[in-house]
Amino acid sequence: MVDDEEELAELYRQFITSMGFDAISFTRPLIALEHYQKNPYKYSLVVTDLRMPGINGIELANKIRILNSSVKIFLITAFDILDLEKELEFKSAKFTKILQKPIKLATLKMIIEENMGLRKKSFLLKHLAS
Repeated sequence: MVDDEEELAELYRQFITSMGFDAISFTRPLIALEHYQKNPYKYSLVVTDLRMPGINGIELANKIRILNSSVKIFLITAFDILDLEKELEFKSAKFTKILQKPIKLATLKMIIEENMGLRKKSFLLKHLAS
């Protein structure tokens, strides 16, 4: 989780941890990138804010993509991104999901579960148990 707003970064980290995932949060994207460079296959999901000091979420995602092309990356933003979606840099980041702030935690949970394959497994397990 990368968000320059410390309260949000910590809230999302705690929430994702409560879902049973190992989660770490950063408020400085360049520090997050340094950490990711040392651990490019440790994480299966990166959630990043769009506007942050140093580098923005699109630049961060592109740098992460170079290290690991299969990691899922969610972009979370309070800003309109219609113009950004047309830019090559945005397209090359290959975001798995774009989330609009404010986002309800229940919605975030559902989106994470769907993208990490957990909702399908849950359904399959319930079906097999019947």
